[in-house]
Amino acid sequence: MAWKIEGCTVSDGDAIARNNASAFWFQPYWRILWPADMQQEFIVTQARKRLASAVLLRARDTTRHEKVVDEQEDRVVGYARWALPDAYKNEWLDRQVPAVSPEVAAELKERADSAWWKPRNDMGELDRKVDEERDRVLAIIPPVHMELEYLAVHPDHQRKGIARSLVESGIREADRLGLPIFVLAFNVSLELYQKLGFRELGRVLQDDSKFGGDGQYNTYFLLYEPGKGASGRT
Repeated sequence: MAWKIEGCTVSDGDAIARNNASAFWFQPYWRILWPADMQQEFIVTQARKRLASAVLLRARDTTRHEKVVDEQEDRVVGYARWALPDAYKNEWLDRQVPAVSPEVAAELKERADSAWWKPRNDMGELDRKVDEERDRVLAIIPPVHMELEYLAVHPDHQRKGIARSLVESGIREADRLGLPIFVLAFNVSLELYQKLGFRELGRVLQDDSKFGGDGQYNTYFLLYEPGKGASGRT
């Protein structure tokens, strides 16, 4: 498989939504957010309505987006979202989503507002513990840092090096800027981050079986320090 990593535009919204919803649909910690009879294609359809406005244009100054395109199939098979500190809003501009006119932005918002997007809200006890540990970790890491907010690879293209390439892309930028990277990870991605030089600063291991999960609602808080990971070696 040949692929390329590129920046994103609002026209990529539908393709990225399909990639992301497909990537997470079979992850127990994500699947339990939705009613038991919910169909994957319905969630994909609603995600497509939302993504351009609610994700690609949100916090445009400091958010950077990357997509992986399968050159043979000409479709999006991977996606990453990064957050920069406010003082770095003029950096990594080739990964900033281009601005759109107020008229287009209004149309995209209207489309997003029409989506059904009602994940369950009765899992507060799980989220509360995660939020507490996140706050603890953020208090001990450098306040000026990048964050990897989202990473998704289509299930048909996993274990082909795409996720690694996306993370390494952000690492190269972090090394250039001299910024650490913070990420909250789940079981499925923990090993990848560790191999790339992220170190664990905290974890929360919880049993989500009473909510319909597999009993392993585990979250890990990791930090990459510039120049110290697998991509930073000289």
